[in-house]
Amino acid sequence: MFKKNKIIAAITIIVLLLLAIGIGFVYGVRSILTSSTQSSLQQISEQGASAVHVSIMGNLDALSTLSDQEEFSEPGHTEDKIRILSGEAKRKNFLRVGYADKTGLAVTNDGKTVRVDKRDYFQRAMEGYANTSGELMDPFDANCKIIAYAVPIIRNNNVNGVIVATAENNGDLNIMDNIVAGADTSVYVLSPDGSVISSKAGQNEIDHFFQYIGAQSDKNELERMQRDFRQNQSGKGACVINGAANLIGYSAIQGTDGWMFAVTVDENKIMAQANKILVMSGILIAFLVLEFLVFAAYFFKLKKNTYEAKLRQEEEISHFTYNDALTDLPNRKGMKRNIKDWFNLTNCKTGGAFFLDVDNFRSVNNTFGNDIGDEFLAAAAARLAAFTGDKNIIGRIGGDEYALFISDISTTAQLEEFAKKIVELFKKPFLVQKNVIQLTCSIGAVLFHYSEVVNENKFDDIINRGEFVLQEAKRSSKGGYEIFNDQFGTSIERRFQMLSELKFSIYNDELTCYYQPQYDYDKKAIVGFESLARWNSAKFGMVPPIQFIELAEETGFIKQLGRSVINQTFAFAKRIKNPGIRVSFNTSPVELMQADFTDYVIERFRYYELEPQSVAIEITESCLIESFDEVVKKLRILTDCGICVYLDDFGTGFSSLAYLKELPIHSVKIDKSFIDEIVSDKVGRDIVDMIIRLAHRLNLKVIAEGVETQEQAQCISDCGCSLIQGYYISKPVSGENAITLLDTLKTC
Repeated sequence: MFKKNKIIAAITIIVLLLLAIGIGFVYGVRSILTSSTQSSLQQISEQGASAVHVSIMGNLDALSTLSDQEEFSEPGHTEDKIRILSGEAKRKNFLRVGYADKTGLAVTNDGKTVRVDKRDYFQRAMEGYANTSGELMDPFDANCKIIAYAVPIIRNNNVNGVIVATAENNGDLNIMDNIVAGADTSVYVLSPDGSVISSKAGQNEIDHFFQYIGAQSDKNELERMQRDFRQNQSGKGACVINGAANLIGYSAIQGTDGWMFAVTVDENKIMAQANKILVMSGILIAFLVLEFLVFAAYFFKLKKNTYEAKLRQEEEISHFTYNDALTDLPNRKGMKRNIKDWFNLTNCKTGGAFFLDVDNFRSVNNTFGNDIGDEFLAAAAARLAAFTGDKNIIGRIGGDEYALFISDISTTAQLEEFAKKIVELFKKPFLVQKNVIQLTCSIGAVLFHYSEVVNENKFDDIINRGEFVLQEAKRSSKGGYEIFNDQFGTSIERRFQMLSELKFSIYNDELTCYYQPQYDYDKKAIVGFESLARWNSAKFGMVPPIQFIELAEETGFIKQLGRSVINQTFAFAKRIKNPGIRVSFNTSPVELMQADFTDYVIERFRYYELEPQSVAIEITESCLIESFDEVVKKLRILTDCGICVYLDDFGTGFSSLAYLKELPIHSVKIDKSFIDEIVSDKVGRDIVDMIIRLAHRLNLKVIAEGVETQEQAQCISDCGCSLIQGYYISKPVSGENAITLLDTLKTC
């Protein structure tokens, strides 16, 4: 099942993660910008505090210079003092400048007399310290905010009086002249308790800093700032002024009694430009999220389609694992899988298994082409399916082989009756793409029991029995049937035992090669040998080649058998000293189609250091049926290496003549079936004569096989063929006897 929920959950998590990253980015930028602005404000406050300190010290220096004038050295001359004080007030833009004697009685530039003896700034000045103070000079001076300056008048190391001065409110107390505040920035000079000594605050004009911001600001933040003010420590923070969030930086002013220089700025104005960037960033993040969602949707769809395609592919693989691709019938595995369910569905205890093979089906492919052949097989499957019905099983277990499992058959008579019906079913011609095709079928029938399949799991045994009797039916007469019986069971058992023995025949030295001479009838001399495999089994005795070679091909043992023949043949060819003698060996279609066949033959040819043209490979027309182009390619490789090619059993196939023009062959061997009646059958003799003439026109040598009498040898010679092979010359003999025979016949 497609894991849709997991993918949706993953997409949701990724989207939330992107949103969290975006929000974190926004807050991160704001935090960085806030911290950066606060640090900048603190730096500005440090610069402002330094500027105020310089301004204060400048005014104190000016008053100190004023105190050095002679008019302030002696009592009296009040008019002169007032005149000098008045000039200084105008020059420095002081609100009031005064002279106080040691008793604290002060006269000002406007002629007023004020007592200041109780003031701290006067007492510190009398101690010899120039200082500033927040105390009023005169309680009746409504415009006087602070005593800005107090400078001692020192004569002969004695303090004779004090010069004091105050500044006007609108003149920023003469300490803010060098402070440049931006349009969005407010600056304050504050006392330790938060009283505003001086300011350039624009709309934020206030008298007491902490009282103004305290109600709306964070309590902990406010307490921290107040503590910094009392301890005369620099710092930075945030506050609320006129309902707007402000950032602040503050620094202590040196040379004062704890004054602080504070700088504030509206946070929203600072963030305005950043907000534009953040808005654009938000839009970008939203676009990325949207793009991801689109991509996720596309990915989700692609993933779903890929999963569904994979699921369909797996279903197809699973389907075709158990079903034939051409007919959609169950294959061997499918039938084995379905057989138990079939028993349960039909409730039958016995049944009949019919194994059907289309006779001469290869002729359809060769005559009409593979496409027509495939359609014929599909039509045959459809006809069988319609005949057997839905309650029975029909499957395709081979190229042109079908299997039918029929219920309600419990006797051999019923089995035989049904087999006859199938044979009759195939007698009706097939119409395939306007081509009328009529072929017979051979059938092997087996009676089986429920317990064999379900309880004893002998399905494969039933298949083996059926295929065995099918082969027997094809051997006896095509278009017929054979019923499995105890005798066949004995044959199958012997077959399995023989197979077991065959696998060890090479290691037990039971498999050997015999050699039959090929004789030049005109020259009366041996010109070659054909290597023939022989199996002398310790258990079964001398087994006919037709039995064990067929068994080897069916089981795959043909590869080991063929390679043993190649090695023995090449070793025998190496022993022959006469360069005119050629030794040939047979190869089966199964062996020839192996990928490494040519490599192995060439490697062995070079290993035995054989001369070119000293050995030949014999192939039959059946080797060419399956893959003609591939076979021709392999044969050309062999001939290029000096290995000759013989076409064996020539004349028995319906298309042999078509191959002669394309094949890289050196000789053709006329099949024994043409030689048997050559003396008495004039037509047969004419066919042999025609084959020989055709081969000679193509510059091919001809070898007549199965020559058993002197009359046959003479007839073949009269037709123009001098090379013969058969019992007339010699039966196949061992390698040692072949060498002896070679020396004997050469002297004939």
